[in-house]
Order: sequence, then C-alpha cells, then structure tokens
Amino acid sequence: MLARTMTGARSLLRRVPMMSRAPTQQPCDDALLREIEGHAVEIARGAGGILRGHFEHALRVEYKDERESDPVTNADFESQSYLRRAILERFPTHGVLGEEDDAAEREKSDKQPAPDFVWVLDPLDGTRNFLSGLPLYASSIGVLYRGAPVAAAVFLPWPANGGGIVMHARRGGGTRVDGVPVAALTADEPKGNRLVTLPGGFGAMFGARAPLRGKVGELRMTGSIAYELAMVAKGVTQYTVTTAPFLWDAAGGAMLVMEAGGVVLQGKRNRLLGALPTGVSWQPMESFIPSWRSGRTTVRELREWRAPLLLGSPEVARHVADNLRGRSNIAARVKRLARKVRS
Repeated sequence: MLARTMTGARSLLRRVPMMSRAPTQQPCDDALLREIEGHAVEIARGAGGILRGHFEHALRVEYKDERESDPVTNADFESQSYLRRAILERFPTHGVLGEEDDAAEREKSDKQPAPDFVWVLDPLDGTRNFLSGLPLYASSIGVLYRGAPVAAAVFLPWPANGGGIVMHARRGGGTRVDGVPVAALTADEPKGNRLVTLPGGFGAMFGARAPLRGKVGELRMTGSIAYELAMVAKGVTQYTVTTAPFLWDAAGGAMLVMEAGGVVLQGKRNRLLGALPTGVSWQPMESFIPSWRSGRTTVRELREWRAPLLLGSPEVARHVADNLRGRSNIAARVKRLARKVRS
C-alpha cells in the first residue's frame, strides 16, 4: 500500500518552472493585492480538493530523513505542482518557493536573486496526521513582498462547506473565512481555561514567571504549524508558540494573525559567552527578511529562514513573552561542552 518511490509525482514538479529567472522591482498596491488574494483563495480551495481526494486512500510515501520521522506523499507533490502551475500562469514574474521543491532544481534556484513577490507554499502541512487519517492539516499559501507578508490563503479541513474552509487575508483588508470577516483579536491577558498550542518540548525550554502561572492555558498540540497559526487568527486558541518553523510553515498563518489584529513576535536566542543558550528575547516581526535588497536577496535566504515565533492578540502575546523564563540548564551544557573539548 505504501510505496517508497514517487517518480511520477516528482516529475510533475520538474516540468514546472521553479522561479522567475529575471526578478524585477514591482509596485505593490491594493488593487494588485486584491487580485493576488482572490487568486490565492481560489487555488487554496483547489489544493484542498486535491487533498480531500487523497484523504483516507492509499498513498505513496517516502521519508526525508533516515529515522522516517518526516514523511512526504504523492498528495504533497500533487498539491504543490497544482499550486505552482496556477500561480505562474497568472503571475509569471512572481517567484514560488515550496517545501517540496525538487532537490536539483532547488540547488539551482537558491543561488538566484528572489523576485519582489514570492509565493511561499506548504502544500500539505501535517503530513503525518494526513497519512494516519487524522483530519488536522492545512494547505498554506503565504505571499511576501520584499520579504514582508502581504497576502495569504490557507485551506483547512472543517465541518462546513463540503468539508473545508479557506482563511484568507491581504494587507489592510482584514482576515476572513470564505469571505466572512473574523472577529478581531482583542483579549488583554491569557486565561487558564482557554486553549493554547505549544510545541512538545516547550516545558523543557521555558518556565513561567509568577504573572503567567495559572494562565498558560489548556494545552493542545495538532501536528501542523500552519493549522495552529490559523486557529489563533480564527480565535479558537488564544496564542501559540512555535520554536523552529520554516518559512513555508509560517508565511500564510502569520499574515492571517496580523490582519486579524494580532501580532507576530520573533524570538532571538540569547547566548552566554556566545555559545550557551540562556533564553529567548521577543520582538515584533513585520518582515521575515527585514534586510531585503531587491535584485540581491537570494532564494536561499528565504529557504533558510527559521526563528521562534509567538502569535496572539497584542496584549496576550506581550504578556506571555514578558513572562516566559528560558530554561538554560547551563550546568549540563557546560559538562557536555567540556566532554567535547576533552575529546
């Protein structure tokens, strides 16, 4: 039932151009963003249809790592191939960066300057859930302009509208669910009886200072970062922390949260003597690549982006950020470092 090769699915990706070869400086006005948002909604729904067609059916699967902890299926590849083709047919000068980009083409495209507009795709976030028959996954589209989020559309399986919804946004236009505006994120502090999503190793990395104790929230883990960010924007969960997302995990969901009135805080790992982690400091994030230089910033810089993120209403996110205490476990780290030096 589960084959280890996916030559056919990969060949679909190889036949589609990876990235515009001639990046140009382009204006970014509301009329264009409306067009981009509308197209993103349409193709996110199309990708969702592809995924629903594969759900609970036999899948071809392979793994990206030797431990077989990071699966990818023909559903991932087919969804990304569809999205890439649909984007480049409508916006041929835009760039497309996807989680499932072919390795050979990725190596070639990463050296190129990125166009001002880049569509960032996670065609199926939550592949292990999907593979196991658990309907907690997402197909995420985030559109960046010179590194900053400007539009998004995220398909989510949902008991409505034939089995799925699309959450979408554009800069200045608010966040919507299938065209209906979501309520603004206005909570002024976290509550202990409301849902939050946190990574599995959160307790080993962070502790709560007194003002946050008893208010961390009811913990849930979904197995899909894109899904969890969308749940914050929808008001289902009050905040989320994700410790090491890739750009495709976060680009769409971050835009949804921003346009729902929330904030995205990016974490910077503090280090003692330049080596030992001692915690995380959090600052508002407006752009994934704040140092963007048109015609010079490369695709590789986008692909290699990773940073901790904390998302929620402005007051909740700041309250959580101010009262998280990093667990450095310096003594244990010093011992490990000493063993390395001796060896």
